Amino acid sequence: MQRLRQNLFRDNTRKYFYIKCMKQYIPYIYFLLVVAIIAAASNATGQAGSTNIKLPVIPHQWVRTNPGGGGAFGTAGASVDGVIYVGSDLSGVYRSTDRGQSWQPLGARQGLFATHISGLGFDSRDGSVLYIGTDHGIYRSADGGESFTQTLDSGYVTDIKINAGNPAVGYAAWHPDFNVPQGEILRTTDHGLTWKHVSENLPEGLWILKLVVDPKNVNTLYLLSGAGRFTCGPAVVYRSIDAGVTWQQLAPELNTIMDLAVDPRNPWMLYVTTMNASCNAPDYWSDLDGSIYKSEDYGDSWSRLADRTGVIWLKWDAPDTLRLIDPREPFPWNPDAGVWQSGDAGRTWQHVGKIDYWDYGYQGEAYRSYGTAFDGIVHTLGEDLSDPESLFWVNGQWVFGTDDGGKTFNNLFTKEITKNTWRSRGIDNVNMLDLAISEADPQRIYLGYFDLGFWRSDDGGTSWRSGNDSAFTGDWEGFGGNVAAIVADPQRIDMVWATFSGHQNGEHPTYLVRSNKGGEKGSWQLANSGLPTVQVMGLSLDVNSTVNRRTLFVTAEGDVYRSTNDGLDWQKVDDCNGCRVTAVDRFDGNLVYAGGEIGLRRSTDGGNSWQDMGIAEMRGDTAIGFWDYDWEGVFDIKTDPHHRSWVYVTAFGKGRGLYHSKDSGISWQKLWTDDFMRSVAISPETPDLIYATSSNALEAGGYDVNSHGVLVSTDGGINWSDAGDGMAWPFAVPVEISGDGWVFAGSPGTGFQKAKIPTATSVNENHPQLIDGFVLYQNFPNPFNPKTTIRFHLNKNSVVEVRIYDTLGKTIRTLLRDRRPAGTYTLVWDGRNDAGNLVSSAIYYVKLKVDNWVTSRKMVMTK
Repeated sequence: MQRLRQNLFRDNTRKYFYIKCMKQYIPYIYFLLVVAIIAAASNATGQAGSTNIKLPVIPHQWVRTNPGGGGAFGTAGASVDGVIYVGSDLSGVYRSTDRGQSWQPLGARQGLFATHISGLGFDSRDGSVLYIGTDHGIYRSADGGESFTQTLDSGYVTDIKINAGNPAVGYAAWHPDFNVPQGEILRTTDHGLTWKHVSENLPEGLWILKLVVDPKNVNTLYLLSGAGRFTCGPAVVYRSIDAGVTWQQLAPELNTIMDLAVDPRNPWMLYVTTMNASCNAPDYWSDLDGSIYKSEDYGDSWSRLADRTGVIWLKWDAPDTLRLIDPREPFPWNPDAGVWQSGDAGRTWQHVGKIDYWDYGYQGEAYRSYGTAFDGIVHTLGEDLSDPESLFWVNGQWVFGTDDGGKTFNNLFTKEITKNTWRSRGIDNVNMLDLAISEADPQRIYLGYFDLGFWRSDDGGTSWRSGNDSAFTGDWEGFGGNVAAIVADPQRIDMVWATFSGHQNGEHPTYLVRSNKGGEKGSWQLANSGLPTVQVMGLSLDVNSTVNRRTLFVTAEGDVYRSTNDGLDWQKVDDCNGCRVTAVDRFDGNLVYAGGEIGLRRSTDGGNSWQDMGIAEMRGDTAIGFWDYDWEGVFDIKTDPHHRSWVYVTAFGKGRGLYHSKDSGISWQKLWTDDFMRSVAISPETPDLIYATSSNALEAGGYDVNSHGVLVSTDGGINWSDAGDGMAWPFAVPVEISGDGWVFAGSPGTGFQKAKIPTATSVNENHPQLIDGFVLYQNFPNPFNPKTTIRFHLNKNSVVEVRIYDTLGKTIRTLLRDRRPAGTYTLVWDGRNDAGNLVSSAIYYVKLKVDNWVTSRKMVMTK
């Protein structure tokens, strides 16, 4: 049953309306102090290309906001200081200094430039020394993960073991690549600063999962081979007594070996467990049968202790206490699963940890969480060098821990905030394509993940509620899913549309569904009549269409479809054969855009007819599908919320980037050149504030120096700054700006993050006439009072204009047009037009012009 992500790892994969304004200050004068710095950096248009330029930084306090968990976590452990480290496949290493209550991702910001972590190693005496095995060799930290240095720059390293008696000496399990079962042993004698290949006679075909080093003899070590995530080797054990140079197979008669352990007090005493498994079996193993064996002569001979198996957890301060945990998913469900313990070196056993009492977070059921790490069965469990009663359990999506010897395991990835709402502890390893912020209420946020599916927040991202429905999520059975596109109705707060699939890459079946209850479980209904059910993505909505009969657009199988009845029925309107995203002009519902590998296309009659637009640079190869490794083309289209006919387009691929047109796509200006351009967002409050994202990573990891993460421009795209400071990785795909001053971005690997858009109240030399924020106070609806108070401050004599206009740009009322001295000014608009009649319920704007400087604010008026 496919319920955990089975994405193929590949390095460098290319792969808004109601503002609660009642007596609420909305500060949107953005970082005026840094504009001069940006200008000094000159016009950055077109500079990013293939050169990793150094951008000025506008600081953002990013906070990760996710339900928690994801996948896949591959390995875990804790240092002698009790600091926990967990390796992921997309976002490097996660570190917890408070026993799993909170987590920090460690990545490029700390000098760790490999996203895919395949092994961990710890100094047995110094907790600040840490070794990371990756798909690009070995990284070492001497300060507990604050910084890393690469000490080996090649190979796929699955395990690192440092000698307990002499931490200068250690060994690493090395393979030429992530899918090449040709294991070798590396040795260090200088605390991991350098590594040398030493093994000579290991047979071909080994995929080394685990190393065990004799604690009292630095030259004696053991290796365990078996099945990893990407390849498989024979499940066998080898021993070397000459520091890893030559090797001898042990216990060839014991069938297939699951695990190996050495008694730290008596290192001649070894334990192994066996299993029924084969590289040719669909799930590697055929059942949960197996036995535990013991050797008292360094593995030369073996005796069976019990017909019980699992990963061996040997209590290092009392080695006669053995524990066995078989993390393989038992089908049918086996009540014997959990932790078994022996207090007499394996002769008798007791079931001490029954999994029905464990804490599984929002998954709620044991069988949804109980399982192995993709990187190999023995990688599922990680020991704690600071506490013999602690152990960590990682698998395809979750992280658990025990501190009572395995009697209970607690989730370390999420917290329940209120009943059925959750917030991540900070360990998130996820991918995504889309997010949506309700214009009707900016506190309503929707997230679309791969694997984790659909989630909703009603409190601006403080907590999250699952909206995954078993009817539309395939084998995930409502406990996850894959969501590629979300659109929220700008006026009906609870109306939302989304695409659901049980498959990550939009494979059949993919459902387009809608909910009039904010995406609550059980509220979704099919909204795909007339649509194919493959690769449905790129949802957009015409905000000018009738509220209860919305016009929407979507792409399916690369073609464009339109619905004019709220998404219930669809009709193909463009045989595009290469469109993946759509957008509708905010002021003119007849002006529709679509794009993808075909480039950019436009309709001026509401989708009835289409023509190629854009420029050749935006296009890719239509023979290359969206989910293929080398896909290129238009990735995002956003129409400007302040200007009719303005449109922004991002194109992903070599030499492409971010483009802007002020004439409905006839002519174009390139704002930013970037090989990995993803998405763009224009502030609904401040016309010149634009965020854009860049990420070489999408459905899988990999780091590229030219991936820029989150970018920001405060001058309409002329100059750009780095907004991703503090993020562990320079990856970001979807980005949106809320009506209450927050920017949300989805970063492949570490998940969704939010930051309050920076503000400044001090004087800037470029705009000295305006020193305080442009503030609105709206006095409705309880009791209804249509007055809006507008306040601003000048610090010098300036020409000032304040006017109200509608979404079509028509002036409703001019409140002020005069030269005024320095001071604070308060104006009131009572919601009436020049004829004295109360205006229609709609969206309106207040424009403030001070000399040559202009800004605007959005309002909502109701009757």
